[in-house]
Amino acid sequence: MCLFWQVIIVGAGPSGLLLALMLAKKGIPVVILESAPGLDKQPRATHYASPAIHELIRAGVMDDVRAAGFHPDSVVWRKLDGTVLAGLDATIFEGEPDRMTCLPLDKLGAILYRHLEKQETARVEWGSKVMDIGQDEDKAWVEVEKADGRKRFEADYVVGCDGANSQVRRCLFGKSFPGKTWDEQIVATNVSADVFT
Repeated sequence: MCLFWQVIIVGAGPSGLLLALMLAKKGIPVVILESAPGLDKQPRATHYASPAIHELIRAGVMDDVRAAGFHPDSVVWRKLDGTVLAGLDATIFEGEPDRMTCLPLDKLGAILYRHLEKQETARVEWGSKVMDIGQDEDKAWVEVEKADGRKRFEADYVVGCDGANSQVRRCLFGKSFPGKTWDEQIVATNVSADVFT
């Protein structure tokens, strides 16, 4: 018997999709609220190290991630002039189930979503922009703006997986969030280049 009536997850990125999948596989009803009309198509992330791989194995998606990705022998960060800043030797994990895997974030999201679609206790509400959140002694709720007007979703818990510009975080903490925003902007993308010829 499920102890939860429902969990709301705000954000259909890999974190939200992974959490939803793991909850749904335990029979916990979950709804993901996502402001975008579909999955994020930006590639971004480069690799997943052992802690992330461990969770992807637990979620039952790692075979698909391995088939879509690749397993580097090393990862190196360099300055623009080629000077090595840091590196990881992945060969020490040869044959280990938690070995590093490379796969763009958008492809990981698509794999997680395919698995989530098979779960009867999970669904995604696309085009649901969070406007406000709240709670009382019995439940938590999220107010969203959709194309056809405002709608309220209720659950036992609301989990914010809505990234760096989190509306959930803004609703909870306003401008007094106990964290730090970097002044620097970081741009990441995936490129292919033959740098050793």
